[in-house]
Amino acid sequence: MTAAEKEEELFRGYPRGWFVIGVSKELGPGDVRPIRYFGREMVLYRSESGKAVVHDAFCPHLGAHLGHGGKVVGESIVCPFHAWRFDETGKCVEVPYAKRVPPRACVENNPVVEQNGLIFVWNAHAEGEEPTWQIPEIPEYGTEGWTDWGSELIEIQTHPKEIVENLADKGHFGPVHGTWANEFGNEFKGHIGIQRVKGVAYPRGGGEDPFELQSTYYGPGYMLTEMQSVLPNIMLLCHTPVDENKVHVRIGAMIDISNVKEGKDSFIEGYRQNIIVGFKEDIAIWENKKYRARPILCDGDGDIGGLRRWYQKFYMSQAEVGY
Repeated sequence: MTAAEKEEELFRGYPRGWFVIGVSKELGPGDVRPIRYFGREMVLYRSESGKAVVHDAFCPHLGAHLGHGGKVVGESIVCPFHAWRFDETGKCVEVPYAKRVPPRACVENNPVVEQNGLIFVWNAHAEGEEPTWQIPEIPEYGTEGWTDWGSELIEIQTHPKEIVENLADKGHFGPVHGTWANEFGNEFKGHIGIQRVKGVAYPRGGGEDPFELQSTYYGPGYMLTEMQSVLPNIMLLCHTPVDENKVHVRIGAMIDISNVKEGKDSFIEGYRQNIIVGFKEDIAIWENKKYRARPILCDGDGDIGGLRRWYQKFYMSQAEVGY
């Protein structure tokens, strides 16, 4: 087996963790959505009481997709084909034309949480792996003076490990983004990966913007970047695998506009567009690069090896890594 093949074995399947699959305010009570992530067809719905629920998509009866025509009734979803009804745990609780419900009739249920205005689903790398960490609350979210995320969803052709690698890639800041990192460091502890940077950004509209930031991954697919600069903000980067070669990326920013007196809307839009343009510069690289299992590195690079060892653990058994 070649080095590249051995590396691919380390990242087979999909990583374990919490992944963003939607924005809370975009899913109202009674809404039903077909979704596809981790190579699986699923259904996302919000019950009448307001709870977000995710099941595997196909009815165990004759295989109808619950996300196409399924209807919410109370805390359950009703199949569009024969009206079998499944509760929030995935158990079939009613077959309207039968005297008894088949005891094995159920659809797989997936753990869901909502935090910071986002809907997360837990993906288990192996059967039976339950959540062992939670998504932390952002104290500023929803408070006066701070905007919402204003996020944008982008589909890109790459493996998520390429996106994660930016956390340790000190050398790309200047050539790709025109941003120079004078101080740079990483820390990896459990399910958390951190990047700390001090440097100078040169905005596309001109000028010079000294900055200090900390980017933190909470698991393999949800990163927040807290930046202290001219305009304090928290940037959002979520990436959720659709299949083994395609990723849904959601990017946005909460911005502290409490000190902006005029032109807030245009200022916010310009700032977010600047973030999106910068991210699309990365996309152009990711979609056209070759993954190097054994890269030749130099002393100016970040801790690429440490990052890869950290990320690999989300593909290992929960029993081995403890989270």
